Amino acid sequence: MADPRSRRRIVVADDVQFWREKIAMVLLPTGHEVLAVDDGVPAIRLCMDPMRPVDLVIVDLVMPGVDGFQVARYLRSQRLTENLPIVAVTSLFKPDDFPNGPRAQGFDAILDKASSSDQFLFVFNKYLNKPRRTQRPAPRVPSNIPATFRCGDGRDGPCVISNVSSSGAFLSTSKPLPEGTEFSVVFAIPGGPSVRIIALVIWVNDRDVAAKTKYSRGMGVLFRGLSAGLYKALDQYVKNELEKT
Repeated sequence: MADPRSRRRIVVADDVQFWREKIAMVLLPTGHEVLAVDDGVPAIRLCMDPMRPVDLVIVDLVMPGVDGFQVARYLRSQRLTENLPIVAVTSLFKPDDFPNGPRAQGFDAILDKASSSDQFLFVFNKYLNKPRRTQRPAPRVPSNIPATFRCGDGRDGPCVISNVSSSGAFLSTSKPLPEGTEFSVVFAIPGGPSVRIIALVIWVNDRDVAAKTKYSRGMGVLFRGLSAGLYKALDQYVKNELEKT
């Protein structure tokens, strides 16, 4: 059993129960807390809880909902999780599929699911037994962009995009939508076009959480189904803002 002072919190995301259980069984004897989920959305939600920080994310690359690639892009874009170790597991991809290495995709390592338990533990412990990195470029910038949101049941309202990346944003609002809500948000990219984006609420800072943390009241969202042109416009805006800092 791990010393309580060194006990870590680990999120495992895989849509196949067999693999969730296998990875959990490898980790549980170490005494760490293991939270297993079947999709990227609850994985991100757990990681974005500022009151219960996560120490390692283990995520399947291919899942029918929000997959491992989307999880990594979103977590790397958020201040709270930009340095969080992320290990991908896969049975479909091979090292040759990532010629620029795992970090180019936002991962610290990519493991074949056929790896032995010892190989799994060796890689996991590499990140569990060392401090988080303090330096990692994060493609997210602070902003103050007026926006409006609307969901299918008619709920709508004004908000302010207080930080944004090419994969998501934080919307400051006094009336955040519930986690898991899909909605549209309309805003003008500074120096660019007005856009309408489909977004998914991943985590919420309600009144109580906002009062206990430095984060404002609102909701962290993941952008869904971005066209290549829209992704490029957002990415260019973020790059331009980063060059100013």
